[in-house]
Amino acid sequence: MSWAQCMSNVGVLIMNNKLVTFLSVALFAFVITTIALSESNNTNAADLDECRAKLLSATTTTVATTTTLAPTTTVVNTTTLEPTTTTVAPAASG
Repeated sequence: MSWAQCMSNVGVLIMNNKLVTFLSVALFAFVITTIALSESNNTNAADLDECRAKLLSATTTTVATTTTLAPTTTVVNTTTLEPTTTTVAPAASG
């Protein structure tokens, strides 16, 4: 059997089974497309996670709280030797 005769037989097989040939080519195309789209979706998901992390770190603010304590003064009475504590109110700002 020569090369030309083999190719002729393949041509006849394809022409006799046009629907099967078309469906086989379509199935192959869909498989390749599915693989390509899954790779693209995986890359897009990773990029989306990276962007969300950057956005979260950019919008997170740290709130600093300060506490002002009122000064206290302890005075010892020299005659009775009892300490007296006085709290001074902070000055009003404004």
